[in-house]
Amino acid sequence: MKIVKRDILLDKLTRIKDFVNLASKYNCDVQIQCGYNAVDGKSILGILCLGLYKPVTVIAQGDDAPEFAKDLENFALH
Repeated sequence: MKIVKRDILLDKLTRIKDFVNLASKYNCDVQIQCGYNAVDGKSILGILCLGLYKPVTVIAQGDDAPEFAKDLENFALH
């Protein structure tokens, strides 16, 4: 099983919506981790519980995780 990790910023509701739509296109398991908390990366409500103001870590596990990671460019920290 392939695992990828990326740090991203989900600082606006529209970016969260776009991220969830992107993650939902893939079969891999997507988790969003912020500090000690982790939520399902395909859940808008879960991500909103983490907050919108600080970077988070995306952990994707599955055969298509590398392809998903390539599509995360728009969410990279700037």
